[in-house]
Amino acid sequence: MIERVDLWKLVNNILEQEKKSREKPAGVKGQEAVKVELSEIAKSRPQPDLSELESKVSEIKAKLERGDYKVEPEKIFEGLSKYLSGSDR
Repeated sequence: MIERVDLWKLVNNILEQEKKSREKPAGVKGQEAVKVELSEIAKSRPQPDLSELESKVSEIKAKLERGDYKVEPEKIFEGLSKYLSGSDR
């Protein structure tokens, strides 16, 4: 089983890496923003249905408010490992 301290260290390291990756490099200051144009194919793709995700979030919020939400460190670790390996992208 994953120790809680180790899990927090892992999560904090990931958050720090994400923060650094979103920061602009020092040489980018003062430059104009990049313009992005979507192709017709990208524009024609259907928008994702977020209702399932929204219902899961609502369910988790309700469980948190009631104190019924059970944290499963193994699942968190599996999800983080999958995300970091790039297999979920």
